[in-house]
Parts: sequence; C-alpha cells; structure tokens
Amino acid sequence: MTLIPFKHLNSIPLEFSVVVGNVSFEGTLVHKKGKIAQLNGTISGTIQVPCDLCAEVVERVLNEELSFYISDGIISENEDELDIVEITTPMIEMEELLNSEVELIKSDYFCCSHCEGKTVEQEF
Repeated sequence: MTLIPFKHLNSIPLEFSVVVGNVSFEGTLVHKKGKIAQLNGTISGTIQVPCDLCAEVVERVLNEELSFYISDGIISENEDELDIVEITTPMIEMEELLNSEVELIKSDYFCCSHCEGKTVEQEF
C-alpha cells in the first residue's frame, strides 16, 4: 500500500506511481496552502465495465487526466469552488484514491460498440 504523509508535502512536487490490477495512477502532489495539497495525475490502463444498454461486459481503455485538491482533515473554510477530497488520517492512501476514481469512471454512462447510437426505447 502506498501511503504518503501529508506533512511531508511541500512546494516541490512529489511524484507518485501506483498500480492496482491493470490500472496505473501516476502524477504529482504539491502543498498549496494550510491544509490543502494539489494532485495532478493520469489514470491509464484497462477496466471491465458493463454496457448500460445490453449489460455486456467489455474492456474500457483508460487515459484520464485528473486534477483535484486534498485536504488534511475536514475543511471549515469556504472552499466551495474547489474540488476537494477530505482525508481524515495523516496519510494519503494512494490506492484508495485510485479505487475511488476508477469507481467514478465506472459509474459514468457507457455504451458498447454494438449499442452505440441506440436508445433505451429502441432496445425494448
């Protein structure tokens, strides 16, 4: 498990690389201000996802650019305009971040090549 102590982040970007299954997550973490750090990275590889129309499971190629902020604890300031992941431990668990991002990708609407252009009404 790749753990990065939040307190070790500074203004010099810290490079990270994590691989879980067929998916890799690479990028940098840099301290921005106070309890806020910025993550910039790329998720690449392949995942299995079901088609939302026919439910056939197909392989989906990933090449997703990510940029978000990480907070060391709960944000009490007005940071509403930022995309912030709040962590409640002093360590940033990179595999957990990767798994969360992959689950977000899986929750997107996906249509296999056989069903492209079809609608739910056409299917039934």
